[in-house]
Amino acid sequence: MLSKIFMRAAIAAVALSGTAGSASAEEYHILMMDYAFFPEVSYVEPGDVIIFENISGSTRTVVAEDATWTVADLADGSTASLTILEDMPNAYLSMVPGGSEDEVDADGNVQVVGRMNFSGPPVAVEN
Repeated sequence: MLSKIFMRAAIAAVALSGTAGSASAEEYHILMMDYAFFPEVSYVEPGDVIIFENISGSTRTVVAEDATWTVADLADGSTASLTILEDMPNAYLSMVPGGSEDEVDADGNVQVVGRMNFSGPPVAVEN
């Protein structure tokens, strides 16, 4: 009797481990550089996690295009994580002081934009 219980538990554990792998979240690293995010576009799904890493040399804030989320005051050399939700906007931005005259706003800042794409990465086509 006891061996049947252990056998059923083992079979259930194997079955569940096979399905758990397909639902796992991915982790994406985005570098905050002087005047760019790298990569500029990240192909994500709800449940994934973005790790913002600031390598710009100054403290930065990242804000959703619609201001629904913020990663505030991220010091140079620091990281912060953000879990992707289903209804998040595709674009996020950070304001950076300086830049050329044609790029700056009235406050002297350049708007740096990054994007999340929920459609999946492009597929390479062979000829």
